[in-house]
Amino acid sequence: MTALRRRTRAARHAYWFPLLLFGLLIAIAAPLYLESVEPAGMRGVKAIPALAGLGGDFLEHSAALGWYWLAALIGGYILSLGWYRWRGARVGLQTPTRAYLTAGIVGTLVGLVLPIVLPFMLFNTWSPVTTATSWATTPLLGISNRGMLPHLVIAVGLAVLARLERSRGLLTVVLGYTAAVLLVSTYFQTTEFQPGDLNRFSFMLAALLPAPILLVGGTVALIDTVKASKRST
Repeated sequence: MTALRRRTRAARHAYWFPLLLFGLLIAIAAPLYLESVEPAGMRGVKAIPALAGLGGDFLEHSAALGWYWLAALIGGYILSLGWYRWRGARVGLQTPTRAYLTAGIVGTLVGLVLPIVLPFMLFNTWSPVTTATSWATTPLLGISNRGMLPHLVIAVGLAVLARLERSRGLLTVVLGYTAAVLLVSTYFQTTEFQPGDLNRFSFMLAALLPAPILLVGGTVALIDTVKASKRST
């Protein structure tokens, strides 16, 4: 019975698709993290961009990045849901993905309101509240300002999917991916940059470090799925 359960779960696993999909979406977004050749100090002062929670506030192309991630996150989760339903109908086994879709949509909506909530929590609330919550609000604000909040939305959705799939392999990829996102954010927050230290490629770390983890993990999962399919036939 234990072996049968394992084979059933393996046949149901289809998480290679969302891994490759979101890895590609992050990689495609990389050019929007690229800054202009001219120094930031020579650019005009800009207002807070639309969808700053998804596109950041520090980046030159924050507005475009925000709209991109709004479409990419919603579209990515809906495509993943469609993929699971299509594959489930094909193989006769389907992972329940409603919680996965809910996590993605709710995470996206939370990202839209964070630019309002986080500054209020940090600067406009009673001092004990600010002190008690700064351990979470300060890092989240840094992640949001650099356009990396969508990466966390992806991580949360994939973590929920790993629980639904009961997959240690997917959980391992999610942990590595989340660690990469936090590492990039911590690097920017803890390094004391001097004027001129940041160049036009600096913020591309937000895409170039996490994306390969999803792409490699998705490729390995796809190869394992193909091998398992050949063994079963």
